[in-house]
Amino acid sequence: MLCKTAAFICLCFAWLFSSPCYSQGVTADNKTSLKIDSLIEVQKINKQCILIKFGADAVTAINTNKGIVVVDAGISTGLTARYRKIIENEFHKNNFAYVINSHGHHDHNGGNSIFPEAGIIGQVNCLQEISGERKNPEKVIKSLAKTVEEYQLKLQSSEPGAEEWKYNYTQKTRYLNAYYDAKSLIPVKKPGITFSDSINLDLGNFSAEILYFGKCHSSSDILIYLPGMKILFTGDLFTKYGRPNITYNPAPDKNRRRQAVQWIEKRMANIETIINGHGEMLSVDDLKYFNKNIVLN
Repeated sequence: MLCKTAAFICLCFAWLFSSPCYSQGVTADNKTSLKIDSLIEVQKINKQCILIKFGADAVTAINTNKGIVVVDAGISTGLTARYRKIIENEFHKNNFAYVINSHGHHDHNGGNSIFPEAGIIGQVNCLQEISGERKNPEKVIKSLAKTVEEYQLKLQSSEPGAEEWKYNYTQKTRYLNAYYDAKSLIPVKKPGITFSDSINLDLGNFSAEILYFGKCHSSSDILIYLPGMKILFTGDLFTKYGRPNITYNPAPDKNRRRQAVQWIEKRMANIETIINGHGEMLSVDDLKYFNKNIVLN
């Protein structure tokens, strides 16, 4: 089974390397690199904050007096290494102070180790979630290979260059890079700075307020609020129209969620930009709808 999986992944790399739109002097590796770079989007939130997206991969970087702060680290080391270079070029510095994991799922912390000098911050349940996801490496490898194969099939029926094709290409590339990390047994750097309830960061010219939301999409969901920038990061708690991403039975942490909603309500007047864990820009109305929906669940 593993031999078949390895052979399939090799075919995937071969497919990614093939592209008629580059000159013959460009190697297969360079073709793939250029294609990936062309699909990485950089959005300036303001002068001190950028959002980097590659399909569903989303990493936000904030330039502070204490160093660069990164919110989420992407699904893999290979892609996140590219994001780091973009951040360094944008801010003309390379000192990273913190990486904040919005929750413990691998597509948000797979690139943590690309920032070895940074303090990794996460709710304490992150530690168990990260360990749990890597507990059975063989299962992880097979699951990632299956996902890569699914997107390969979708690519074959997509029109090259169309939005559907771009989505399938970026998804396949994301999971292919995650597969490589898993196959190579590259460990995920776990948070070294953990908290149970909340933590506040003094970043010199900015501050960050971080609150544990309670079990919802994961067991370690947090809210990250930058009052000086009027930005709220919500991880994977909800998408547009306030649709909650509920994985856990709502009953055990219902009171905790109500407290988190009250925490948001107190800050609502000073929130202008809302970014979720996959780089989706949400509205204040989306946030209000989420607050109503989550209280009812």
